[in-house]
Amino acid sequence: MTVQRIAKRGLMLASLALAMNIGALSAKELDLSGKTVNFVIPFAETGGVAMWAQFYAPLLSEALPGHPDVVVKYMPGAASTKGANWFQKQRDDGLTLFGSSASTQLPYLLGDPRVRYEYKEWTVLLASATGGVAYLPKELGEIFQQDPNSLKDVNFIYGCPGATSLDLIPLLAWKLLGLNVEPVFGVKGRGDARLMPTLTPSKPTPTP
Repeated sequence: MTVQRIAKRGLMLASLALAMNIGALSAKELDLSGKTVNFVIPFAETGGVAMWAQFYAPLLSEALPGHPDVVVKYMPGAASTKGANWFQKQRDDGLTLFGSSASTQLPYLLGDPRVRYEYKEWTVLLASATGGVAYLPKELGEIFQQDPNSLKDVNFIYGCPGATSLDLIPLLAWKLLGLNVEPVFGVKGRGDARLMPTLTPSKPTPTP
């Protein structure tokens, strides 16, 4: 990351990205000596994006002009759109950073009516790619490893926040794999979602 990138505008393209809303400020005009920069994460403090932010906070302090203190703050709600809408309204003083993820980008790309933010008005400061892992119960995992097609007659339940969240990606992946996965929308947070796989999968009822 370079200071020069602070003065550039761009669209959010990575899975996890950091934005600064500094408007017309240039890198030369931005001196954050002795100041505190709020690093806002639109998720709960126990999630993966929170860990990502905690990792980068001290590195950002070193890289930003004047080496300001960088404090991570959490603003969960509405699958991250609450925090993104709030960030959009902040004044251009360079003292607020925003951590975005695909859960923020997908509602924007899909035209979610809750979206009140505009990526083209933000400045990308940092971006890093991420991945995800889906787990099966041990006995089903062994079956899947031997023959992935053997689970195509099993119904699975997957808990997630909503249809325009990051979970759209694994739902599409499972569809491509031919698996029967029923999403249960409205689940708050990953902690509650992880309880969903405890439900016993069942085979579909034959049609008379």
